[in-house]
Amino acid sequence: MFNQIKNLAGGELYLISSLLLFMVFFVIVGVYLLKLNKKHIEIMSSLPIQENQPEAYEED
Repeated sequence: MFNQIKNLAGGELYLISSLLLFMVFFVIVGVYLLKLNKKHIEIMSSLPIQENQPEAYEED
């Protein structure tokens, strides 16, 4: 398995770019979550969960 990684022959660009894309995505999501308005989170967490609503495919 490690021989395949060592003998990429030009494929390192894809590995490095995919790793960078992965890291950038999670850094952006982390910054977004840290800067999210705490009052909005509190309001959204206190919303009621309504389980008794009929679904669109159910007929009354």
